Amino acid sequence: MPDFVEQTKKVLKTAGRSPKTANSYLSHIRRLENTYGNKAENLDEDTLRKYLEDLVDEGKSLSYINQAQSAIRFMYKYVLRKDNPLPGPGLISKKIPLHGIFNREEISQIFANVHELKYRLALMLIYSAGLRVGEATHLLRNAVDFDNMVIHVNDQDKKFIRDTILANSISEILRYYIETRTDDSPWMFPGRGKTNCISPRTIQRAFAEAMLAVGIEKRATLGWLRHSFAVHMLEDGIDRKLVRNLLGITTPSMISPYMKLAEKRSALRVNSPADRFLLKK
Repeated sequence: MPDFVEQTKKVLKTAGRSPKTANSYLSHIRRLENTYGNKAENLDEDTLRKYLEDLVDEGKSLSYINQAQSAIRFMYKYVLRKDNPLPGPGLISKKIPLHGIFNREEISQIFANVHELKYRLALMLIYSAGLRVGEATHLLRNAVDFDNMVIHVNDQDKKFIRDTILANSISEILRYYIETRTDDSPWMFPGRGKTNCISPRTIQRAFAEAMLAVGIEKRATLGWLRHSFAVHMLEDGIDRKLVRNLLGITTPSMISPYMKLAEKRSALRVNSPADRFLLKK
């Protein structure tokens, strides 16, 4: 099989591209190669645009998607010596709202129309814990701390990234799902075979079928569930810094789009600490 990464690396060096740009391009080419194998050199425009749309579904940033598109164009033009596979002005990411959201009733209806427990839980965790799609698919089976109501988020290499919240509303059904499983896969949502986790495309299919059943006609992506988590938390009076930490956002300015969407936000919607114990007496 052709080594597209190594070929691109040589051309980048000859072209005098900066180390930062080279590393970025190589990372994207490696991902493309891992996805399509030796077919990566003969992908058509529709396939590549669907690939970019999948990055949106995974909650990737606009800059990440722009870099992916640039890397693909570079490989096809300068390495494979082929025509630009992504012609035309504009970026695919600009055609899809990166920060669209659902209202709470829509989310409830979507969940109610995903009938397989594994897929429903995956979608519920994306929303209730603010997970990226890739974080949900690669979540480990032992990642949930039920005693402290915390989820330990990890990357695809099983390395810890951050902690986020476990919602009371799904803790029991999640516990049931884990305790009644008969396989020994380390993944929370296993795919085919012991070493594979569920794919984003599989979750996307369940999500799309639920939207169709509900009758939601918005051109939504899976990322909207994570965006809705952020906006609803802000609307409920949760501090923006805490929301940032739960989302795993490192740049403060990246919370701004969510602030703009939180139209019903009110600092007075937070609960008094007295409500945690006085009302129970």
